[in-house]
Amino acid sequence: MLDQVVVSRLGGAKRVLLAGCGGGYDVLGAVPLRAELQRAGIDTVLASLSFTYLNGLDGARQDPELPNLYEVDGAAATTRAYCPEAHLAAHLATSIWCFDKTGVRPLHAAYRALVDRFAIDAIVLVDGGIDAVLRGDETSLGTPSEDLASLAAATTLDVPCVLACVGMTAELRDGIAHAQVFERIAELTREGGYLGATALAPGTPATAAYVAALEHVLAGQAAQKRSHVHKVILASLRGEFGATAPHTWLSALASIYWFFDAHVVARTHRFLDDLRDTDSIWDIAARIEAVRKTLPIRERTAIPI
Repeated sequence: MLDQVVVSRLGGAKRVLLAGCGGGYDVLGAVPLRAELQRAGIDTVLASLSFTYLNGLDGARQDPELPNLYEVDGAAATTRAYCPEAHLAAHLATSIWCFDKTGVRPLHAAYRALVDRFAIDAIVLVDGGIDAVLRGDETSLGTPSEDLASLAAATTLDVPCVLACVGMTAELRDGIAHAQVFERIAELTREGGYLGATALAPGTPATAAYVAALEHVLAGQAAQKRSHVHKVILASLRGEFGATAPHTWLSALASIYWFFDAHVVARTHRFLDDLRDTDSIWDIAARIEAVRKTLPIRERTAIPI
């Protein structure tokens, strides 16, 4: 299933870094990929751009050399604090390396440290939703700061990097124009950056691993913020369909993984290079806003189906 795209593309990699690129629950989208890679005999390391106040989280261990990098395992899982990564680590009995929200330069340094420390052969950035693939002049970019920080940081390393997006249509409330998403995929196809798509299929080991992990994390975070994107994916896997709630339209599109060469996505982005010397997430947000004012923003279009 998922290995048809990912394993074949990673060119004999022995150890892959699977990183949630948009923050928080995005790392849950790495669980099916981890299951498939492990079945193929490929070791994996998990990482996440975190929305958690890591310096105040009991059980999170700050790296002695990189203040924006923390090792989080199941000991940090608590119902009293938001940290889906800790509950996922408890479920998988492993550690997840969590990045503070920063600018590209410190995030790049943290990625570099993990690549060197674990002899990483390839990186897969996992986005919950589809906005990470956008090029920058669309009607809406969704929530771009964290996605673009991860994309800029990871694609300056000398290892293959794949962008995996799952949860298409889960970002309706962010104003994503999906006709422009498909136009972008067509552009990346012409540029050699579209690697294909495959779905989470009910009854497969990868899907079972994802559902079990998500249900465990949601139970542990019952009193904390939940993930709208993964709620939509889970509902689609159960066969739900249609406009079941405001800003929600369920279909099989939500459970499809779309894979891209992250280097091509980065190269064809309209202003990613402008973000590479940033130090804080606020620098990134300010630059995005400033650059968008100089771009001809395309008008919303619709899909004629």
